[in-house]
Amino acid sequence: MPSSDPKPCLRYDRYKWRRDDTHPGRYKRQTYGGEIFADAHNSGRQGEMTLFIGVYATLSARLTSQELHRVLRRAWISLRWDVPTIAAQTMHDENAWISYDVAETRHEVEKWAEHTVLLREDVANLDELRYEVGQGIMPPDDLVPQTYLYLAPSSPTTFGVLMHTSHIPFDGSSLKILISRLFEHLAKYISDSHYEEIQNAKMRWGHEHSNLLPATVDILRKGEPAQVDEDGRTIVNAIAEEPLDGPAYTETLAKIMRDLARYAPKKHTFKTFIEPPYDPLTMEPKTRRATHTFTLEESNKIILTARAENLTVNHLLHAAMCLLPILDNPPDEKSEAFVFILGVVDCRHRLERVYQGADSYPGYCIGSSPIAIPVSIATSLPSSTGMSDKVLAIARVVRKQYKEQTSLPALLGVCSKFIETLLSFPKTPPFRGPVFVGDGRGNKYLRESYPETDHVKVIEITDFFIGMNKSQPGPAFRATEWKGRIMLSADYNEVAVERSVVERWVKMWAEFVLSVTE
Repeated sequence: MPSSDPKPCLRYDRYKWRRDDTHPGRYKRQTYGGEIFADAHNSGRQGEMTLFIGVYATLSARLTSQELHRVLRRAWISLRWDVPTIAAQTMHDENAWISYDVAETRHEVEKWAEHTVLLREDVANLDELRYEVGQGIMPPDDLVPQTYLYLAPSSPTTFGVLMHTSHIPFDGSSLKILISRLFEHLAKYISDSHYEEIQNAKMRWGHEHSNLLPATVDILRKGEPAQVDEDGRTIVNAIAEEPLDGPAYTETLAKIMRDLARYAPKKHTFKTFIEPPYDPLTMEPKTRRATHTFTLEESNKIILTARAENLTVNHLLHAAMCLLPILDNPPDEKSEAFVFILGVVDCRHRLERVYQGADSYPGYCIGSSPIAIPVSIATSLPSSTGMSDKVLAIARVVRKQYKEQTSLPALLGVCSKFIETLLSFPKTPPFRGPVFVGDGRGNKYLRESYPETDHVKVIEITDFFIGMNKSQPGPAFRATEWKGRIMLSADYNEVAVERSVVERWVKMWAEFVLSVTE
């Protein structure tokens, strides 16, 4: 019997940009995959997952705060031409939509930049600024701006920029791409007296909708046959497609759902929370960030140890994090529980080749599947086992599960069906377990200096961070590397868990990682 399921090209047509027949000049498409998840968590969990990137930088030329603010707005306008979704909005009927209203005039775009690029001369610490401006849901309503930029100059040659945005159109890698593109424009506006004229000639407002990024479902990787030489030897391996149907799609989705059913009911969580517990019905969450940065020497030792053990740094970091809830909430010796997370992974390599470049897709492109580490790995070891051996034992299981996730042939292709199924389940109590995000090398998407081609660098990024709002009690643990230093952080709801507790967890996390280098 033929399948009653519509053909993929028809089933996914709703995710293509189209004109809104009820509003001239508006384009819209339905949210897809992780965008759906982000929208549901924003509205249903008090702003959970709202994103931030904070960047500290130096200038080669001295600029007053007003001069820098003025030129940053010009760069922001140029970025809107490149990536119109920084001016996108969200709206709802029976579905959630990302919408974009084309600009009628240059003046309209300038008014938007005045509203969304804000000067803050009273604060230099971007974490403090994030805490002040970043609480609550984003966007707070339908059809309102959902991406803002804050400029925090600290001297004529040093400044910080904080981007505060909805997670619906962007992921963490997107933010790094956006800042790289923004700073490229900014550096050229500062250093090239002709750049504004060139940009104004290029930006034909009213036509920028042609630059709207497609949803990932429209640009999934196509299969390519292997390339062989005249003797029949393979010189370039075959590339598998990222399917939207068929056996590989079905097998991937079935594996993810089986793992979710097996592991989620047995998740092991933290115990040390504020009492009485956080109640989302009566309390408003407030997100803070705890941090630890390893020295260059410590970071090098961690990297070398990981290589020697045939592990990645993320394997070690994830494994060490798993020990936090196990020690905070010691399980029974016969426990069958798991330290459970939805493992999120950047999937730009699963897109068409043209979108795989370092700055080619500043949209939402995350795949996810369960990663579950049995607590028994730690509890079954002899009591005399040292911390380093515990971390390494868990890391080997993390490695195996990461490999299994990587091998899923349709991890990005199934994401929408997986998320829609996940959200159809009854709403669960606030999650008290950890989240882990291993961002890898920061300079994969965030360049250190600008402009890219000139020998004289106008802007140098000295430091940065990614933050994500948390309303649920379990913190979001994040790790990245910048200029050779591994950086740890934890975003947490301070209404649910004490600041001192999370700072202690982050300190312990760092100590567990370092233990493998001793």
